[in-house]
Amino acid sequence: MTLGSGIAQTLTVEEYRAKVLEYNQDIKQSREAVKAAIYALKGVKTGFFPKLQLSGNYSYQIEDVEFMQGVDLKHNNYSAEATLSQNVYAGSMVRKQQEAAKLQKAIARLGEELTTDNIVYAADVSYWTLAANESLFYISQEFVLIVKELDGIVQKRFDEGAISKTDLLMVKTRLKEAELQESTRNMNYQTAMQSFKIMMGAPLEEKWVIIDSIQKPVIVPGLQPLEVALKRRADYQIAVQDFNLTKQQTKIIRSKYLPQFAVGVKETWGTPLINVSGDEKFATVAFAKLSMPIFNWGEKRQYVKQNRAMETSKELAMSKVEDQVKEELANAWVKLNENWRQVEIANSTLEIARENLKLNTFSYNEGKLPILDVLSSQATWLQAYTNVVSANYQYKVAYAEYVRILGGR
Repeated sequence: MTLGSGIAQTLTVEEYRAKVLEYNQDIKQSREAVKAAIYALKGVKTGFFPKLQLSGNYSYQIEDVEFMQGVDLKHNNYSAEATLSQNVYAGSMVRKQQEAAKLQKAIARLGEELTTDNIVYAADVSYWTLAANESLFYISQEFVLIVKELDGIVQKRFDEGAISKTDLLMVKTRLKEAELQESTRNMNYQTAMQSFKIMMGAPLEEKWVIIDSIQKPVIVPGLQPLEVALKRRADYQIAVQDFNLTKQQTKIIRSKYLPQFAVGVKETWGTPLINVSGDEKFATVAFAKLSMPIFNWGEKRQYVKQNRAMETSKELAMSKVEDQVKEELANAWVKLNENWRQVEIANSTLEIARENLKLNTFSYNEGKLPILDVLSSQATWLQAYTNVVSANYQYKVAYAEYVRILGGR
């Protein structure tokens, strides 16, 4: 949603996916591949229809040629020819080529689906990477404020002579460390923002704000059987169609060695072959053409064997993809559940660390604890909060990966 020039624009993860898909060059390339496959199919279909061809030739005889005594042949010879022909039978080659073209179109569409699934996954990772870095930056800012508050208390107590300079220097050191970490995380956040903009094709000077927090809950789909994943996975379906295409190409090879039969009509206009008078004439010829391979030293058999070997190779490739999907699905489900468990543990740890920091800070103010205990509880709080962000990020990435492995949304 755009609020105006110079004002930040907001994006949910769903809106970001849509923008990335609209801009991405790989998606556009895959769509062009689909168009090319469609045009190729249309080109093959023309093999069913009659063909009309026009041709012409001209020649000039330089020397004088005497046809018979007192009669010379004309120097100029020319003709124009129109041929209308129709394949009656070509070993069903055109039909088989059409089926192969349909398979190639299906593979191109599956290629587009596969590219889309991968880009959606990459977009999700980009969005959650930015969300995680944003949260880490905000945490570092909050940590600086916490240390500054302690620094003010310690400085006051030092000025009153209640504590040694050692305590003051430890807090000053912690404050500088916090500020350095804030600078580093701000750099990471800005870098992630640049990558975020580039992926969706937005100008780098535009301002964008992501709406979805790294801790946003997601609805996890249930564990799906392998058959469902294979049916939805574009890469597996590509392997299946590639195997079918190889089988179809074997059929095309066989059809090349079957009888070929065509009929047609040829109309010729021009000078006769023995051009005595120089007068043009029309000549109409109806023809039928039969071609039948008889002996070719086993050429057909060798090419068929070659393609049979390719069929076996494609079938093995299909089986390999199936095993890959099986492994990915099992691992992704384990990772997803363990990442969620880590999120729950990290959240519980943060609550404990937050309470511990609060109590230790209060006790220090009451003079009941040394400064080291407060600094230690601060570090524990920071690490616990960082772990919450990290666990949620890993969970979001695991969720996006699981959806991709299932074959997309």
